[in-house]
Amino acid sequence: MSMNMLVVLEIFHLFYIRNIFGPSINWATLKGTRPVWISVFLVTAAQFAATYLPAAQPVLGTQAVPVLDGMLIITIGVIFFAIIETEKQLRLILTSSNEI
Repeated sequence: MSMNMLVVLEIFHLFYIRNIFGPSINWATLKGTRPVWISVFLVTAAQFAATYLPAAQPVLGTQAVPVLDGMLIITIGVIFFAIIETEKQLRLILTSSNEI
């Protein structure tokens, strides 16, 4: 679960950092660039392979993550993203109000 959690957090962090001086959730940012989406797809596919492929499990010392635990991992990722995005928006508001 720890490895899966780190991967999910890094994916959410990628979308946070893609637009460090503006909101991360808008059409332009979500549309992003092709390499970002290819990277997210490849990392997700590799993570699923490491977690669920029987041949990979003994080599990597992993085991399948139950569905509820997977949902918990994604929920924590969403909460993490909401916290860091809120912090960014507050920082941008405070920075712009200090410039006036």
